[in-house]
Amino acid sequence: DLEGMESRRKPPRLFLRLGSTTMAHQHHLSLIVIVAFLVAFLAPSIHMTAAVPQGTVDAVTPTPKSSSADPLTRDDGADDRDEAENKKLAPFLIRLHLLRHGETHANVKNLVLGQGDSPLTDDGVAVASAATAYVEGLRFWRTYCSDLYRAHRTARIVLGLEDGDGNARGTTSDVDLIVDSRLRELAKGAREGYLKKLSHDEAMAMRRREAGISDNEVEIEVPKLESIDDAWRRAKDWIDCLVRDASDDYYSSNDAKEGQDDASCDSNESENDPKIYDVFALSHSALIRTMIHKMVDAELPSNYATTKEGSLSIPNLLCTVIDVRTYECHHFPKERDDHSIRWRPSLFRLTDVSHLSKVPPKGPPYL
Repeated sequence: DLEGMESRRKPPRLFLRLGSTTMAHQHHLSLIVIVAFLVAFLAPSIHMTAAVPQGTVDAVTPTPKSSSADPLTRDDGADDRDEAENKKLAPFLIRLHLLRHGETHANVKNLVLGQGDSPLTDDGVAVASAATAYVEGLRFWRTYCSDLYRAHRTARIVLGLEDGDGNARGTTSDVDLIVDSRLRELAKGAREGYLKKLSHDEAMAMRRREAGISDNEVEIEVPKLESIDDAWRRAKDWIDCLVRDASDDYYSSNDAKEGQDDASCDSNESENDPKIYDVFALSHSALIRTMIHKMVDAELPSNYATTKEGSLSIPNLLCTVIDVRTYECHHFPKERDDHSIRWRPSLFRLTDVSHLSKVPPKGPPYL
C-alpha cells in the first residue's frame, strides 16, 4: 500500500511544522526554551534575595542577641562599631553600681508598683542598713537615686545619710545625693496598684468596676504606661550625660598634660589601667533589668537567676556593676549631640550579694 507507506513516512506534526520554519524562527524558539529553563531553575534564589523594604530587615534576618544592646548602634540605623573599634579606649571609665531599693509593703503583697510608691518594710530598712557594707571603702564620684520615695530613702540609708529610724546623720555630709527622675521605675499603666498576676485587660476591668463604669467606650483615667524602649531612652540619656561630664572632668583636670593625655589614648597602659569614676545609682528592678539587657545581654551567664515568669531576677538591694568606656580622646562638644557620644559597656559584676552576708534578703526575689 504505497499511500499507507507514504503516510507512515511523514514525520509527526510538530517536526513537520518545525521543518517548515526558517532558521531565524528556529533560533528564536531555542532562546525561548533556554530562558524558560533559566527562570524555572533560578526562581527560588530570586525569591530569597528579593529586596526588603527599609526598616523591615529584622523580619528576614533576626538581629543577633547583642546587637540591640550595643549603644554604638544609633537609632537612625547607622552603625559606628567598626569606626569605634579602630580607636583606642579613652584613659578613663565610668563604673556604674546599680542597686535596687529595699523591700516595700507592696512587694510583700505582690502588688505592681511601677511609678506608684510604697514605704519600706522593717526588713527593707534592716537590709538597707546592712548594705552600707557595700559602700565602705568606695569613694563615689557621683551618687544618684530615683525620685520615688522607696528608692530615695533606701539610698539615704545605704549611704549613711540617715539611720533606720529616719534620723539624719551628719558624719557623711560630703555625700551629695542627686535625685534624678530618669532612674524611675517603668510606668506600668493600668496594672499599677493591682496584683502582679493580673493582666493589663484584667486590671482595666477592675478599674472600671471600681469606678462604676460598665461602658467600655467610656475612657477612664489610668496611670502612665511605658515601653521598654521608652525607659531605655531616658536611662541612656542619663548615661550619656555621665560620659560627657566624666570626659570634661578628666581632661579639664589634666589641662597641663593635655598633649600627654592625648598620646596616652594610644597606649596600652591607659586601656589597662584607666581612671575609674565610680557612680552609685539606686533604682528599680525593671529599669535595672532593662539597662542590663540593653547594655550587656550578650555577656550574661546562661544560668543566671530568673523569676517565676522567666525574667532576670533583680532582688532587693543586690548590686550589678557595669563599666562604661568611651572611645573619644577629647572633650565632647558643648552643644548637646547624642550622636557624638560613643561608649561601650562591659559587665563587671552581676547581682552581687556579698555585702548582705549579715542580713540576707528574705522571701522570693520580688519584682
